[in-house]
Amino acid sequence: MGATSDPKIQVTKQEAHGSSWNANSFHYEEKDYSSWGKKRLNELLDKVETKPGLPITHSGQDFALELKTELKKLEGDAWVNIRKGKKMTCFNYEVDLAFKGHIVGGESNRWDLEGKFFYEVAVDDDEPETRFEFKQRYPFQREVEKALVKFVTEKFKVFVSELSAKGSAQPKAGFAAKTETRVQVGQYQKYEQGPDGVAALQETAKKYSDKMNSEARQEDKPAKHLHCEHLTH
Repeated sequence: MGATSDPKIQVTKQEAHGSSWNANSFHYEEKDYSSWGKKRLNELLDKVETKPGLPITHSGQDFALELKTELKKLEGDAWVNIRKGKKMTCFNYEVDLAFKGHIVGGESNRWDLEGKFFYEVAVDDDEPETRFEFKQRYPFQREVEKALVKFVTEKFKVFVSELSAKGSAQPKAGFAAKTETRVQVGQYQKYEQGPDGVAALQETAKKYSDKMNSEARQEDKPAKHLHCEHLTH
């Protein structure tokens, strides 16, 4: 397994801007960014050249990895959720990355380098899980692995930073604007408008109350009253 000096992709809770029905962004909302995530990770990882080169050091000598990547497989999801006024960025991905190029050292030393890199990461992982396949071995292969892990991890840090910014640009529009919102069991969506909104329910209750009162007057019974003028939530 490869490692870096800072392998953890940091994700912090942020102030949330929920939908209009979600007062103070208290209730749970979730927005799926998996389609965006697949497109963005393709941009960050596929057909990328590592010029001027990824630096490595072995036995006091400096080398550089001049490679071109090819994204062979990308599976996973990305989403953002909010609850109790906080926004949390979430993700999990499995990546298969092929690479091909050279190891360059000194003025004229140049060795071919080719292989595959398997990288798996999820939010809150202490470090990614990695595995390598090289076409040939080198005495400084461990340093090569560390450099490649760092390269991909830095790309994921860019990705997570951009994902974290999602849903915050227009707080007035609401976190879940133009998306399907999912709510946990036992919670509710408080809509002001629409066929299932508070206003419509109040109007229905008022009509029912008027009907019951009319029937009561005809039968000379005490009038009944539903408190539809006041919000129930």
